[in-house]
Amino acid sequence: MLSPFHPLQLALGLVVWFTWFALMYGALATACAVAPPPADQGTLTWINVALLINTIIITGLLLYWASICWRAARAGNKRENTSYLFIAKLGASINLVGAVATFSLGGVVLLLPPCL
Repeated sequence: MLSPFHPLQLALGLVVWFTWFALMYGALATACAVAPPPADQGTLTWINVALLINTIIITGLLLYWASICWRAARAGNKRENTSYLFIAKLGASINLVGAVATFSLGGVVLLLPPCL
C-alpha cells in the first residue's frame, strides 16, 4: 500500500478515475458491438449490471484511499513536515473527487439502456 504522505497520492485518484473511464466506455462499446442486448430490455441488462458492479468497486476503493489519507493527515503531528500533511490532505481530496466522478458517471447505467 502506498503511504498517504507519498507524492504519488496527488495524482493517484484521478489516474484511477481516468483508467476506469476509458475501460468502462471501451468495454461498453465492445460489448455493444459483439453481443448487444435486446432494445426492449431497458436498463436491466448484463452490460449495465457489469458496469455498475465495476463502478461500485472503484468508487469504494477511491473512498477507502481518501479515508486513509484523511486519517493520516488528522493524526499527523503539527511538528511534522507540513508538506507531508499537505500531501495527505490533498490526496484525500483528490481521491474523493475521483470517487464522486466515478459514481456520478457510473450512475448513468441506472438510467439509460446500454446500446442506444
